[in-house]
Amino acid sequence: MNSKAGNYFRHAAVVAFGMVLFYLLAFKPIQLLERFGFGRNAPSTQQQVQVEHDQLFTEAVLRKYNGKDTNELYLVILGHVYDVTVGFKHYGPGQSYHMFVGQDATRSFVTGEFEHYTPELSDVSALKESELEQLLTWKEFYDKTYRYVGKLVGRYFDPAGLETAYYRHVLERAAKAKENKDGDHQYPSCNVEWKIEMGTRVWCTNRSGTGQVRSWVGRPRKVVQREENGSENRSVQYCACLPEDVSDPAHYVLFPGCDETASSCIVPDQN
Repeated sequence: MNSKAGNYFRHAAVVAFGMVLFYLLAFKPIQLLERFGFGRNAPSTQQQVQVEHDQLFTEAVLRKYNGKDTNELYLVILGHVYDVTVGFKHYGPGQSYHMFVGQDATRSFVTGEFEHYTPELSDVSALKESELEQLLTWKEFYDKTYRYVGKLVGRYFDPAGLETAYYRHVLERAAKAKENKDGDHQYPSCNVEWKIEMGTRVWCTNRSGTGQVRSWVGRPRKVVQREENGSENRSVQYCACLPEDVSDPAHYVLFPGCDETASSCIVPDQN
């Protein structure tokens, strides 16, 4: 009798454990998602995996990575955080671009507001579409040059690490500028790379800019245009490959230290 009772209780315990385990696996994850506001609008599996691998920073935590409180230098553009410690001579305390470190000064990448930081420098809503497209070019530069470490929670990413409506609108406006880019620029853009030991190099090939083969190579020139933004005029600069028979010093400027006939130039760093 005692043996049968023992077997019964063991069997009941196993069944009860199985029911609890089933409840935790089947229902608890859904409740947790709903608790944090995902519910039926939960992100895709791919998006969840990406978020899980991103380190999320608050503004208070990011400020510690300024080269003073720690030896590390973290820079933000469009809410994406990069470790620029290897570029200390550019981003370290007292250097030209230290204002970008430990805080989001995205707007300054195209407006040149380097002197004094304010929280409004993370707001790019007043920029033109062409300027937003330039910001994406800057982000591509940091993607290729420095180590990506995570996202800043705030204007561009929510506390779950997902894109905000603000950021999606910025990307839509930048995409519109990219569609019109070929019509805006008369000559193809240069190839550009940056290395610590060398600085910035700009050069032209017969595939520069469009990626399509053409009959001429071109010479790198700094293109200076004036764009109106309400009552303000901004100088917008980029590098273009000019045909050998084109000369317009007012709009196409020779880079300092670059030979007039060279197809490749090293641009001095501004320290």
